Order: sequence, then structure tokens, then C-alpha cells
Amino acid sequence: MNKKIMKLPQSVANRIAAGEVIERPASMLKELLENAIDSGADNIDVSVEDAGIKSMIVEDNGEGIRFEELPLAITHHATSKIYSIEDLNSIYTLGFRGEALASISDVTNLEIVSKTADENNGGKIIVEAGKIIEHKPAAASKGTKIIAKNLFFNIPARYKFLKHTTREFYLIKEVFDTEALVQPNISMRLKNNDKIVNSYLKANSLKERIEDYLDDNNIFSNLIETNMEKENVSIYGLFSNSKISQSMRKNSFIFLNNRPIENRVIYYAIKNAYANAIPRDRYPFFFFYIDVDCGKIDVNVHPSKKEVRIKNEREISSMIYNEIFNKVNEGNSFSSVNIETDIDSTPTFKIQNIKEYSTNDKYSYNNYNNQNNYNNYSNYDNNYQSYKISEYIAEREFGEYTKAVGQIFSSYIIAERGEEMFIIDQHAAYERLNYERIYKTLTNGKLEYEKLLTPCEIEYRDYEIDILNNYKETIESIGIKFETNSKDSVIIEEVPIYMPKNQKIEKMIKDIFDIYISKGENNSLEKLIKHTCSVISCKYSPKAGDKLSNNDIQILLDLLEKENILTNCPHGRPFVLRLSKDYLDRKFFR
Repeated sequence: MNKKIMKLPQSVANRIAAGEVIERPASMLKELLENAIDSGADNIDVSVEDAGIKSMIVEDNGEGIRFEELPLAITHHATSKIYSIEDLNSIYTLGFRGEALASISDVTNLEIVSKTADENNGGKIIVEAGKIIEHKPAAASKGTKIIAKNLFFNIPARYKFLKHTTREFYLIKEVFDTEALVQPNISMRLKNNDKIVNSYLKANSLKERIEDYLDDNNIFSNLIETNMEKENVSIYGLFSNSKISQSMRKNSFIFLNNRPIENRVIYYAIKNAYANAIPRDRYPFFFFYIDVDCGKIDVNVHPSKKEVRIKNEREISSMIYNEIFNKVNEGNSFSSVNIETDIDSTPTFKIQNIKEYSTNDKYSYNNYNNQNNYNNYSNYDNNYQSYKISEYIAEREFGEYTKAVGQIFSSYIIAERGEEMFIIDQHAAYERLNYERIYKTLTNGKLEYEKLLTPCEIEYRDYEIDILNNYKETIESIGIKFETNSKDSVIIEEVPIYMPKNQKIEKMIKDIFDIYISKGENNSLEKLIKHTCSVISCKYSPKAGDKLSNNDIQILLDLLEKENILTNCPHGRPFVLRLSKDYLDRKFFR
């Protein structure tokens, strides 16, 4: 049975629209805080009862609303912040749609008391479910006080989807703290059920406000400060170094023109910059404040205003990625984790007089080995000369500095230097070293090739081959050249010399190809390079259970210091622990 199309009553349409803006108490607080900030207030008090469901009061000392404009304030699409379509191209305020108070009045019992500086008396308006119940003069101080009670009292379907008050208040506090982080010049206080939960005094800078927010000197002291500028973009930020991380994605903020936003491209760039600095299942701390020309952004995407379109987001994400990557990695050396205190320390392995021998040099490792019986790491493919540990020879007296003691459980290396002992995860250490060296080769653009004795053929479905062909130029830029043999396979006849030539090469190349087949347009050359480095370094480094000689171990220690490698593998796991002689002496009562 066909039903007639009918225009919804205005009251129903308003409630539907209100549901897009006011999803829960936290979204209501966000709108009220933004209005207070836009009013020029330098003091804002928030008080909630039952996580804002029963009652929410937001009071500010801003410009206020004139008595005669109070009815307009709760009318949909009435605003003082834009006047024409052209104004959408240059929005400087946090609110501008004229939907916040109107939407709140549709789903609560709302009371507004306000006064401007040039009025003798203030005014009050009471609204229930969008209907004005009372509008009259009232005694008031300069500014605005908004009281919203009984959220969703007239929309039971929305009300029943609210979470427990504990969860709802957590979200309220999150909104409160987020707005406080970008407004250091405003004093802000939050009360829940008449108890002060959080309070911020005026701060002199964003850095000072972040310090107040964290309230943890250990975290704050491990943040790196940055200022970046490029054409019409300026970025201020604080972000964590490699010594600290967190188990959940919190304490991570991106602000655009003083507006908290969510942006997957920028967030991915930040997380990716830490890929080799912190464990994969850990998250960094960061606070980034981005300022761009208003004409390059569109905040008119969704009523929540969290989704924002940025014309040059790739440029911005690249700036942030490079800054984090360089600052987090600069000045780091082969340090270790002190397992006595579980605090990162700074002992380093001193290296001197290391010579590099290339595979093309007549004094290469193989020649040196033949002449001097220098023990090669023979368990691994000899063709992997460009990136295997045995490629380097150390000209030194054994034991002159950090000394290889031996291996335990065929998995961990024991080394000593001075009054300290080191325990090293051999696979993770080799993996990180190989990763860095392969990465350097792939990014310097100088690739050499070697013919395979037997061409490698990999079977794929026709649509997968189409994807590979579409990205052939990018894939070949990392040295993997292939030809399509038919609609069900590709042929590889030569490979770059950085790849080990053994029976697993087909599996390795397939792993690299699969990343493009699965990710498609979400790939970039940088991602492909990192994936390639990760595949090779992980699968073709010595594993736990592989026997190592003291000579192999010593060369590894030397190279880790020479290459200035951090103490995390490519997956972010630490690979060095430190134990002092003094600690052992105390444990054995010496």
C-alpha cells in the first residue's frame, strides 16, 4: 500500500534536526562552551547533575544577549556570526549555524538569563520543547547563564540510548578538557553534583595550559616542543619522545583554527612517525595546534563540526610527520632499559675505527674471510652481502669497549661494558639494523639488480593482476620488476641485490605485492618502502633459536652503535635491557 508523501510538522522536523546536533550531554556541553568562548568570556563555570542528563548549567562573563534578541537565540538558523553565503568562506567563530540553542531548547527544559554591558537590566527566557513559556526582564550580571534540564524528556527513543551516568560524565569531562586545552586565556571550572572535578586558571601560553592538563611532570618533561611555518600554515605542538607512550589512544589532540577536530590523514601521519620508536600497541602523547587560512577549510560538513575538510591536509600531515620523525630520532644512540628501575637510561656503546667493506671491493668481507679465516655468519645466504652483519670488520682490540660475552637460550645476547651488563634480543636487534640499512638503500634511489637462476612465477587472479599493473611504476621504483605472463600469473626474472636469494624469495615478493592488492589507492610509495623493509628485515634476520658466535655478536654490537640504532625493533618492541654490577652486588649481599 502506497502512503502519501506529507510534510512533517515543524515540531517533529525540529526534533529530528536537534538529534543531529545534540547526541548526548557531552555534545550539548560542546555547543554551550563554544557559544561562551565566542562571546569573549574569560571565565566559564560548568555545573552538571547526573552527568548533565538531569541538569547542565553553563555560566560565562561574555558579551551577553540583548533582552529583545532572546527569542531569536532559540530560533533555528538565527545567528550573529554570519550574514551571507560568502561568510561561510571565512568563519572565525566556533559556532555559526544558529542551531545550538535552538536544538537544545527542542530537547530540554531551557532557561537563559543574560545581560549585555550597555543594558540596565538583563532578561530571562524559559523554553520547553521549543515553545517559549516565559520572556521577561530579570536581574543579571554581564554575561549569560544557561540552564538545561531533563535532556531528551520528549524523545524517549534517544534517551534510552544514553549510557550509564559514569560514562556520560567521562565524555563531558573529555569535552571540557579539550576546549580548555585550546583556550589558555580563559579560566574554566567543572562541577559534577556540586563537587569540583576540574579547574583551570588562566594560563600564559598553550604550553602552560597543557602542563596543567597533564598534571604529571614525568610526562610533561618528555614532551618535545615545536613551531613550524610554511606559506599559509603555522603549527605549534608538543609531542612525546620515544621514552614515554600510553596504552590507549588518549591525550592526543589536533586543533584546527582553535577547533578540536578528528582527521584520519593527520592522525595516521603522526602514528606512522612513531612506527619504529614505540611499541606497535602503544600510542604517543601529542597536542598539535594548526592555523590555516579560513578559505582553505570547510567546517560546514556536519553539525558536530568535528569533521572538517582541509584543502592542504596532505601538506600539513607531511610537515607533522617529518617533524616528529626527525625530532624523536635525533640524538638517540644505542641505549637501554634499566630493568632495576624500569627507567630509560643513557649508557652507549662507544665505537671506533669501523671499516665498511662492499661486495665489489677486493677487500670485501669474503676476501677478508678467505685470507684471515674470519668467521662468517654462514647460516644465512651468502648473496645477502649488502645488508648482512658480516659485511663489516672491526679493527680493534677485543674487549677494548663493549664486549660480547655470549648467547643464552640461543635467543639472547649477553654483553658487558664497564660496570654494566646488557641483555639483547638477537632477532629484534638484527631486524632493526637490517630494516634501517634496507630503508636507506630504497630511499637513495641507487638500486642494483641480479638475475635469478630460475625466474620466479607467482599466481594471481585476473583482477589482482590488474591492480598490480596499475601500480607497476610505483612497485618497480623499489626494485621489483615484473611482467604479466598471462591473466593468472606474473614473472620476476631479476631482483634488487638487497633481497636475499633463496628458496623463500617467491613468498617474500608475494608478501610485498599483497600489500598493494589489499590496500589499493590507500597506498603510497613511502608505505610500500616501509612494508618492504619490514617484510625482509623480519623474515630474513637471525631468529630466536639460531646459534651465534661471539664474533657475530661483537660485529652486531659495533654496527648498532655505528648506525645509531634506537632500542626498538621495526615493530616497536625494545631489544636491550641493562643491569648494573652494583645492583647484582647488592642482591648477592656483597
